[in-house]
Amino acid sequence: MAKELNQQPRRSAVTLDDVARTAGVSPSTVSRTLNGRSGKVSGATAARIRAVAQELGYTTNLAAQAMAIGSSPVVGFVVDRIPEDYQNPVAVGVFAAAARHDRLVVMGETDGGDMTRARRLVNRLRGQRPQLILIAGSRPLDDPGMDDLFAELALYEADGGRVVLIGQAGSQFDAVVVDDFAAGHAMAGALAKLGYREFSVFCDNGLRNTIGTRRRDGFIAGLAENGIELEPDRVIVNEFSHDGGYRSAGELLGRRNGTQAVFAVNDAVAIGALVRLREAGLRIGTDIAVAGCDDVAALRDVDPPLTTVRLPWKDVAEKAFELAADVDRTGPRTEVLRGYPVMRASTPGLE
Repeated sequence: MAKELNQQPRRSAVTLDDVARTAGVSPSTVSRTLNGRSGKVSGATAARIRAVAQELGYTTNLAAQAMAIGSSPVVGFVVDRIPEDYQNPVAVGVFAAAARHDRLVVMGETDGGDMTRARRLVNRLRGQRPQLILIAGSRPLDDPGMDDLFAELALYEADGGRVVLIGQAGSQFDAVVVDDFAAGHAMAGALAKLGYREFSVFCDNGLRNTIGTRRRDGFIAGLAENGIELEPDRVIVNEFSHDGGYRSAGELLGRRNGTQAVFAVNDAVAIGALVRLREAGLRIGTDIAVAGCDDVAALRDVDPPLTTVRLPWKDVAEKAFELAADVDRTGPRTEVLRGYPVMRASTPGLE
């Protein structure tokens, strides 16, 4: 069967000239219409051209389009890592926003924040002439490799592209960030209000000014405002993942330090912790309370329902597209969005 399929002749690709001839217009009119520059083409003619293109099966040559108008309808998206167990909520928001704006997404992963790899990815993306490059992640601005990455991004913007950083403020580029400190702070206040006084925090690897450390610091500050001091040994550091949460819960069980409630700096960490705590025979919400952060879709399958901080990741992505579309900017801008705690059965409170 495979041999028969291989022997079938390939259909000749439909060209722009084919569309023009069938629609009865010039190739330049077809080009303007299909490249989104149909301002001088009547609505009826543009509709006819699109209908003919669809009927013939014409596909825009993105490389040729990029040469003609200086960019292609592509969004370059570079992210630290896509976890194997749960979707990255930033990525979910970016793909949803790109669909609303009728854009393709070309995605690259830096393998956990390798800035040399990030620069190489941006260099390759520049060759595709995307209209926008989004960089998601949070690293200290003075980390090794950041200067080289920003220099590569500056070259891309000098060629007419747009850059928006998601989660990284303070550079020469536009940025959209979630107030992670406020997220941790708000959760601390909400849990203290429920009567909890003995806490542990499951955090990531402790790098300066990352998402996890900002949430951790906000949580600690929120506890302090409620008269609760969190001892350093109550912060358990592991990977920013389901497996990291599982290991952190194992460490907590070994310490037996009287923790009433756990704050995990993201939902994947929290879910991993739930698994390990249940394995030890603990009842979530009764023997120990657990809260996360992000409100990922996977929480719909968690029992008991997990308390978390709902963060506006879809709004973050849409705001990034809005910043990129604003041609009148005079300098780098930073949009800051906030979330709010959603209290569920995993933290019922103390009587």
